Amino acid sequence: MRSAIVKVFPTVFAGVGMLAPAAIAGVDPALLALVPPDAKMLIGIQVSQTQASPFGQYLLSQDLFSAAQLDRSTNQILTAAGFDPRRDLREILAASGDGLSGLLLGRGAFQPAKVAKAAVAAGASSSKYRGVDLLTLAGTGKNKIAGSIAFLDASTVAAGDDGAVKAVIDRHAAGAVFSGALADRARQMSSANDAWLASLTPPAAFTGGPTGGTPGATQNPQLGPVQNLLQSALQFSAGLKFAATQVTLSAEVLTRSAQDAQSMADVLKFLAGMLQQASGGPNASPNTSKIPSLADAAKFYVSGAVMHLVLSVPEQQIEQLLLPDSKQPKPPASGQPKKAA
Repeated sequence: MRSAIVKVFPTVFAGVGMLAPAAIAGVDPALLALVPPDAKMLIGIQVSQTQASPFGQYLLSQDLFSAAQLDRSTNQILTAAGFDPRRDLREILAASGDGLSGLLLGRGAFQPAKVAKAAVAAGASSSKYRGVDLLTLAGTGKNKIAGSIAFLDASTVAAGDDGAVKAVIDRHAAGAVFSGALADRARQMSSANDAWLASLTPPAAFTGGPTGGTPGATQNPQLGPVQNLLQSALQFSAGLKFAATQVTLSAEVLTRSAQDAQSMADVLKFLAGMLQQASGGPNASPNTSKIPSLADAAKFYVSGAVMHLVLSVPEQQIEQLLLPDSKQPKPPASGQPKKAA
């Protein structure tokens, strides 16, 4: 279960996170209050009005929910309980950090008794912790690590390692409040985006390289100059917003200085230009040739030590880029009569 929760982070952000309406109220305070005090990264997703987004409708038609990589036993339990994320989930908040392998918090309309019955039938154990039903699931295949699910009420669920879920129950019972820089950043990003990410961890930490200019740290030779670029980054955040005709990606990176922020913007502009040239080369694949003119669409600017990126892409181009060539409409075969205009 733990590896399943960790693997679901990027998929949820890239897939389900694209299914929310343009106007949102921000992260649910009740969910944010349940975040562990040592969390270093949060990913938030609004899923309450999936059908209101044209691009969300497209993603639903591509069955991207099946890409969530959930543990097989977890999928069986949710299916047996009649759980449908497109219908039952309103918001997801994922948290990770040092010593925290992954925690998923959700708000929506749930049927705890029905899920518990399906879980026990699938081999999960049920117990009580501080008056809350705790469902413990055993991993399958190579994943032998157990995880737990707990419904704090009919509209709030927590899933993760057994200790992490029990800690959520403790915080809920104590009326704890999550505060600090990460909480403030989460509120800011969630109020402006349909799906968002906020992190206090340097981006280089996710590449196996040095973080924040740490001397003597190991370099990742495969990343080359990008690794040097990431070393100057201290924190980052990103968001996705969906309008009727376009998708907008915004990102902010806090660097060590204004000079580092400007250098980062310059390098990214250069890389965007190279990507634009490569997408139109003679050896470019059909999908690559669909990449929009990033050099023109991507906007970079600097505010103090913060580098900002804004990229708006027409929804239709995103669909063409993501849709496999095998599913693209094919032109009539040679010699095949065409329909009369």
